[in-house]
Amino acid sequence: MLLLLYFIQSKESFRLQADTTMHNRQFKTIHHMIRPVFLAVAIFLVNSFAAARQLTWDEAWGIAGSQNATLLNAKEDLVTAREQVNEARSAAFPTISLSGQYTRNIDMPVFFINGMPMRIGEKNTYAGIAEIRQPIWVAGKVGTALKIAKSYLAQTEVNNSLTKQNVYVELAQSFYGTILARELVKTSETALQRATDHRDKARLMFAQGVVSEYDKIRAEVQAANLEPQVLEARNQYALSLSNLKRMLNLPEHDSLEIVGSLELADTTVGQADTDLALRQRGELLALQHGRQMQKQLLSLAKRDLYLPVVYASANYQTQSQSGDFKIGDYTWVRSSAAMLQVSIPLFDGFRTPSKVKQYKAALRKLDYTETDLRAAVKMDVDNSRRELERAVRTVIVQEDNVHEAQRGYDIAKVRYESGVGTQLELLDAEFQLDQAKVLRLKALYDARIARVQLQRALGTPFHS
Repeated sequence: MLLLLYFIQSKESFRLQADTTMHNRQFKTIHHMIRPVFLAVAIFLVNSFAAARQLTWDEAWGIAGSQNATLLNAKEDLVTAREQVNEARSAAFPTISLSGQYTRNIDMPVFFINGMPMRIGEKNTYAGIAEIRQPIWVAGKVGTALKIAKSYLAQTEVNNSLTKQNVYVELAQSFYGTILARELVKTSETALQRATDHRDKARLMFAQGVVSEYDKIRAEVQAANLEPQVLEARNQYALSLSNLKRMLNLPEHDSLEIVGSLELADTTVGQADTDLALRQRGELLALQHGRQMQKQLLSLAKRDLYLPVVYASANYQTQSQSGDFKIGDYTWVRSSAAMLQVSIPLFDGFRTPSKVKQYKAALRKLDYTETDLRAAVKMDVDNSRRELERAVRTVIVQEDNVHEAQRGYDIAKVRYESGVGTQLELLDAEFQLDQAKVLRLKALYDARIARVQLQRALGTPFHS
């Protein structure tokens, strides 16, 4: 846009200075030649700025909900669990089937009557059957299977919530890690610019005979050493940005501008309620649903022996036989029947007792797992609370450190430029200031993530 303004101003200047028609013609010729170039540059610059997409934390979490691969997989698990409930429920409904059969008798069937063989039937046999089958009593297995499916659905819903919490923490690490990388780039670039200015002044002062050649070389080396750090910081920022795009399933070529800060609006820690965590942690809730499933599976296994199952069925059949393929001339015979079937399993080779023992063992394992998990939850809450306290305290300390380091650098700079202080003092002050700024940024990032991890440890729902 500045180039366009410059071109327009140049155009007006040419017009004011044009004294002859020849000058005007030359200007118009140049104008028509150069104008497309400036327009192309302007369009490129406008598109470049417009392409950058601003991304806040709320927007990032919203995108993750609809595009993150882990969350999408968890949603599909929910779909599967819901359909398993429908599948279990379907066992209580009747089944209806249609079947057809064609038989080609190569050798006719033979029956014996008083020792005399008699062949019956025709070469071609056709049959069509419609059947309906309805379970009347299956020893409560349908209801138990439905309860198992519903318990599995409840467990899947809890696991889905756990997945959301894990993705929330990972996304927070990636999002705020990208902001941290961006701020570290700014800090390293500021340090390099300061070192470059100091190097230029040292060269000038050396030329004037104010400082020694050693001071000049030391300043040059300091500036040169910071250049790789700037490049490394930029690479780390690019890597963090790529990882964030991967989590959000965004194209790599998308230009993102992360909108946000590491600053904490609230530095209070608060109390960590361990009892609350034991009541609402998803892992413990999922384990409870798993225990319900094992109990229902145990009940189902016990029903495999000694309990009768009753089915009712009815069928309608039509059939015909002929020695040729003139189907239109066939005579079709119809028949129908209804049946009530009762079956009592008495022995299955010890399969049922073995299954019962397996489910009982699985229930005991769940008891052991719950005891260990409760202890782990308590430790997780305590560690997360202590980590948040440490991070918040570090933020407060580093705020003061940055302020003091800045004052120290300002004093060292004035002393050095006045010829009172040494370059070693100045370089040390620069190092302390840069280190304090970096540690402050990392402390802010740690506090951000520690707060999220404490929320995860307590099992409380996440809010953007």
